[in-house]
Amino acid sequence: MRVGLIVGISGYIGRSLMESLLSNRHYKKVVVLTRRENRRLRNMHLKKVNVDFAAIENYSEEFNDVNDVYCLLGTDYINTLNLEDSSMFEYEYPLSIAKVAKKQGVKSFFLINPSKASVTSNVEKFKLRAKLAAEIKQLGFENFYVFNVNKIGKSVNLSSGLFVMNKSIGNVVNIIGFGLLDKIKSTPANLLANKMVEVAISNPLEKKEFHTKDY
Repeated sequence: MRVGLIVGISGYIGRSLMESLLSNRHYKKVVVLTRRENRRLRNMHLKKVNVDFAAIENYSEEFNDVNDVYCLLGTDYINTLNLEDSSMFEYEYPLSIAKVAKKQGVKSFFLINPSKASVTSNVEKFKLRAKLAAEIKQLGFENFYVFNVNKIGKSVNLSSGLFVMNKSIGNVVNIIGFGLLDKIKSTPANLLANKMVEVAISNPLEKKEFHTKDY
């Protein structure tokens, strides 16, 4: 049985990932690190810890016995309105979390990154996120997975006829437009969350980076 740790749950993906982990039979416990008070987070398999991301090393014991760390920090993925330190969520905080996780023996680290992240980008945020991914990779986790997204949308009913139809139409548009849709489409939060958990369980050794076409 696995233990998962989520960092940051104020955006669409955080809630969906938490629900996906709690409903998965492979996970016996889910730890959530957050700076927000939320009394609705009640589950016998869930542990919520209020932390100061600027001093994450003070919470290193929360990483003990954790198999998978899901880092959802980034100004595109959490609610960073009115946060004086919002810029720290792009690079400094995620890197510090990765270093603590590695030191505490965590095997797998999951990072969400913009599809446009590149060291050659003219956009500073995209350059930083590319640098972040490269530095986390250098830490030497047994498994380091990067999930690239354009943006994350609200969760959808994955079994609904409308979703299935839209996905089929999207596949046709992609074929005709040589992957154009994959460059602009948003990814439903629960679709991304389910994919992340699926990867954690299956541990595909040949594939460590995922893109919008994979969701």
